[in-house]
Amino acid sequence: MSTKRIMQRGMTLIEVMVALAVFSLAALSVVNVATQHLRSIDYLEQKNIALWVANNHLTELELQGKLPELGIKRGELEYAGSTWYWQQQTDKTADTDFRAINLRVFNQEKSEHALADLSSYMVKK
Repeated sequence: MSTKRIMQRGMTLIEVMVALAVFSLAALSVVNVATQHLRSIDYLEQKNIALWVANNHLTELELQGKLPELGIKRGELEYAGSTWYWQQQTDKTADTDFRAINLRVFNQEKSEHALADLSSYMVKK
């Protein structure tokens, strides 16, 4: 009598487990990339709004029609549903008709990392 081999169809349990492990690693990588992408989008949105706040502040200074006082000035404002904190440093220049202005905008009051850092010069009118 000859022995007949029975053909197996399908996958063994070990093969299924290995396939699931490979799939779960790939899925985890995709989730990590998507999470990182969302964080980047949030950071860019915050940075863009901070630049708007800085530009608006510099425009307000220009519209006042006078040179800002020398030194450091701080403030806060509500914009786009959030509170923004700004720091304005005004310095002398070689020409007394000009002032150098450095404006930094933060999304947290005690933060040392500015989301926007804008420098400009104003002229006496």
